[in-house]
This record gives sequence, C-alpha cells and structure tokens, in this order.
Amino acid sequence: TTTTTTTAETEKGDTKKKIVKRKNWLPLENDPKLVNRYMKVLGVDTNQWEFHDVFGLTPQDMIHVPTPILAIMLLFPITEASEKARVEEQKKLEEQKAGKPEGVYHVKQTVGNACGTIGLLHAVLNNSDRMKLQDGKFFAKFLSETKQMDSEERAKALASNKDLEEEHEVVAKAGKTKATARAFANLHFISFVMVKDVLYELDGRKSQPIAHGATSRTSFVEDALKIVRKFVAFSPKDGRFSVIVLAPKKQTFQGGAAFGGDGGSLPSAERQQEVVGQLVEMGIPEDKAREALGRNGWSLARAVEYIYSQ
Repeated sequence: TTTTTTTAETEKGDTKKKIVKRKNWLPLENDPKLVNRYMKVLGVDTNQWEFHDVFGLTPQDMIHVPTPILAIMLLFPITEASEKARVEEQKKLEEQKAGKPEGVYHVKQTVGNACGTIGLLHAVLNNSDRMKLQDGKFFAKFLSETKQMDSEERAKALASNKDLEEEHEVVAKAGKTKATARAFANLHFISFVMVKDVLYELDGRKSQPIAHGATSRTSFVEDALKIVRKFVAFSPKDGRFSVIVLAPKKQTFQGGAAFGGDGGSLPSAERQQEVVGQLVEMGIPEDKAREALGRNGWSLARAVEYIYSQ
C-alpha cells in the first residue's frame, strides 16, 4: 500500500507543493513465533537458530536463552525525547565527520513500517558468518546482491523486492494485534549486534551504524542492554517496549527433557553426570557445578557464565 504526503520545493523563488507517494507496509509484532516463521521463509534454518522472548532488561532475565546470543531486537515508542536524542546524535556525527564503519551491514528505511523487516535483516546479515544462510533463499540472495552497496542503495533494493513485501504482509497479518491498531502508533524496531568486537546499534532511520564501544561475546548482552535501558528512560511509563534475542534453538534430549532452561523436565541422570563432569574437568568443585547447572536450567554455557560471574 502507499500513502501520499506533501513536500515543499522551490522553483524560481516560488514555493510549490509536490505530491510524493511513499510505500507503506503493515507493521510487524515483536512476537518471536512470528519472527521465526518469517526468518525461516527468508532462509535461516530455525532448527539451529531462533528468536527468544525475554521479560526483563538484565542478563539474569535471559538465563533461559541458550548461548551465544547473536543479536538483540528492540521495539520502542518514538517520543519527543528519543527524537531529540537522535537529531543531536546525527549532528555530532556530522561535526565529527565520522566515517561509516566497514564490514557492518546497514540498510536505510524508506518504506513505512518496514522497520521490523529491516531489524531482522540487520540481526541476521551481520551474523552471516556464524549462521549458515540457505542457498537460493532471500537472505543469501539479497546479501550477495547488495553486499557492495551503500545503505541508500540497499534501501532501494529492499523497496523494489516484491517477494519480500508479500512475505512481510503475510507475517504482519498473522499477528494477534490488528495491524491498524493504535497500539502500533510510533513504534520502531532497531537491532544490536557485535561486529569485530564493537557493539553496534542498527537503525534504518539513522544515516549509519552507531558504534557504542568495545564489547566481547561474554559482555555483549550486558553492554547492549545498557543502551536499551537508555531508550526506556526516554519514556519509562510507556508499556510498549519489548525485546527479543537471536540465539541457538533450545535443544532437547531423548524423552523430551529440555537442555536450556525452559522449565521442562530434567535431563537424565546419565546426562546430568556427563555435564557435571565437564565442569569438574575445568576445575570446578562438583557441588558448585551442580548448583550452577540447577540454577541455569542445566545449560552448560549459562552455568559457566554464572560461576565466573560470582
């Protein structure tokens, strides 16, 4: 669909009105089930990777999520305060003549309500070295076609891609909230990723990726959440903020026991002993190993993080 807007342009000293048509898509919900369905269609093996819901803004609120967490997607309300910060940030970039970072995939947003799709692109394509993109599917083809383009050229390629527009609409219509509902007013998706040990904020409404300093695989989540909390501070009483994270799919043992902390039954006694043994081999006392695993849904990676954070 399209919407018409008016813009002023000057010709021979006179101000004239020109009608400009801007393409608008339906807004997406920040629902991991819908986003995973969308991501699968576009060419990610969701038996290996998926988005997970989180319900708080501390690393402890994500102990149910398998590691490594590759990206964080934030849905937030655009407010006067957030817009003021965005304008000031852009002014500072221009004053500093900051160059656009190399090796970071960024797409400008020119299509209304495409921020969910662009956020997904930013999350996936900046992790294409870790996630195997399926040959012949959208992600792999679009990355190949646009890798050497700048952000504006990628925006044009996205806006003209009819297949992507159709898939976006299918997922948007599958949402629980009506796409025209007031709840979607002025909501916007952005993503956070780590590229070359730097934390980047990726926003299609901004001219380039925003670097937020050095990070690492172990500190990425905590570092990114510090920035997320700054966005929340712009409108702390608004309940429309939501976060999902891109991470490995929760794996299951034979018999359906979960290994990743989703509240399911425990792994078998044999498997428990095997995992405890791995921690003991790392020099961790058995009683501490069992405690850490129990507190972290028997996730080995989470248990290690828990032990060394104490």
